[in-house]
Amino acid sequence: MNAWAQISAVAELEHARLQAALADARTQQSAFLDELLRTNAATRFGREHGFHQIASVEEFRSRVPIRRADEFAPWLDAVARGEPQVLTIDPPVAFESTSGTASHAKVIPYPEAALRAFRAGVLPWLRALLIRRPRITDGVAYVAASPVGRAARKLPGGGTLGLPSDAAYLGTELLPALSQVIAAPPSSSDIDTWRVRTLAHLARRADLTLISIWSPTFLLELLEALPSNAERVFAELHAAGDASAARRLERALVSHDLREHLWPQLQAVSLWMDGASAPYAQRVASLLPGVHLDAKGVLATESVITVRTALGAVPALTSAFLEFVDDDGGPHLAHELEAGARYRVVLTTPGGLWRYDIGDEFECAGIERGVPRLRFIGRAGIVSDLVGEKLTDSFVAEALAQLPAAASLVPSPQPDPHYELWVDSGEHTGESMARSVEQSLRRNPQYAYARELGQLKDLQVVCAPGFAQHRARHVFERGGRLGDAKSCALLLDRAGLPPAPPGTT
Repeated sequence: MNAWAQISAVAELEHARLQAALADARTQQSAFLDELLRTNAATRFGREHGFHQIASVEEFRSRVPIRRADEFAPWLDAVARGEPQVLTIDPPVAFESTSGTASHAKVIPYPEAALRAFRAGVLPWLRALLIRRPRITDGVAYVAASPVGRAARKLPGGGTLGLPSDAAYLGTELLPALSQVIAAPPSSSDIDTWRVRTLAHLARRADLTLISIWSPTFLLELLEALPSNAERVFAELHAAGDASAARRLERALVSHDLREHLWPQLQAVSLWMDGASAPYAQRVASLLPGVHLDAKGVLATESVITVRTALGAVPALTSAFLEFVDDDGGPHLAHELEAGARYRVVLTTPGGLWRYDIGDEFECAGIERGVPRLRFIGRAGIVSDLVGEKLTDSFVAEALAQLPAAASLVPSPQPDPHYELWVDSGEHTGESMARSVEQSLRRNPQYAYARELGQLKDLQVVCAPGFAQHRARHVFERGGRLGDAKSCALLLDRAGLPPAPPGTT
């Protein structure tokens, strides 16, 4: 059995598990929670919250409150310090840091059960993709799941931050097969060196059939940098003795067609396409014409939340116990969701997160054959309130969705309170975009009232091509994850934004 066949066989099993769970979400989620509680009853957290006395979902909710990341930090910090059996009976095999989109970065422990939960969410997606694009198995994949350029680091308790490879995130069983089909570029702690080495490595892979990344800005950071780094990439190819790759690269640069000359077998690019990532995904499409863009489900450092299947993005019931909290604070399970309603997701995971409010907001886009389809809206915890207007990330994302270019809204309290519309392009008219966004923002009564009173001054447009990638590099340079710098519609933190260019309207 070849490597792709081995992977496909295991993916088929995980798909069957997920389908069975979706067919009876009430029973499966109750059993999933019961297993987590019994396994971890003797942990410090389990003793503190009386896990051994919990016999139902309702009792679990009464004993374990929903906590935000900062409220959960004492237990996570204890695990990172090396205290045993705080959140899970089994010890962590590794740790990973979050991106810190709405708060400071956190360190999340990964016991073996957490890695199995990630596999349970990733492999059903891969199985669905291989059915739609079977020729992926004719070649190799470029997968970027773990942070690039990050040196190995030991935590105070002796644990390791990160896993040795992207394949390791799916557990040890598939590691040999995945290692055969993943094109792994050499690593580097220097971002410029990493970029050149990765481009050269991928230029040599005419058999590349799949690119799987998270943020589309990660791939743009590579592809859009190719012309300016061409000389160094050619030097790498000549040093490797690969004249054929050098000729293909030269043709690709002359013709501006990477797909035809560099990666003629490329079948699909899998990446985030929801929310503020959508316009960046379209830029990827323009650089790789004819390649299928595959919208990823939502996978956070903490857990898989949705899995992209033939039905759409469905709850990752075999990866976590998922609760969906409505606007009134009422928690619901997957089988209780209503089409058109919006919910905030709360996680209970095999990795030891117990009713953890991750801050992501979803809409139930529909229910098909009893299975809810979920659409990521934005970050529920991101709210701007300069003068009482209370703009949320999800509301702003809708206001920006119709723009012809990627953009983010940035609050500015000085010299007078106002908002800036940062546009990741220099090819569009700022005035027309300002009018469109202003009209949409005024659907918020408090914003409209503040504008009428003059509390909020005119919206200013900042045309700054590449600002999202500039911000991603800023995150990386401060120890964050280059590929996990989420594109947010509402940016509360100006850190990482480049200086505003002349011509702000």
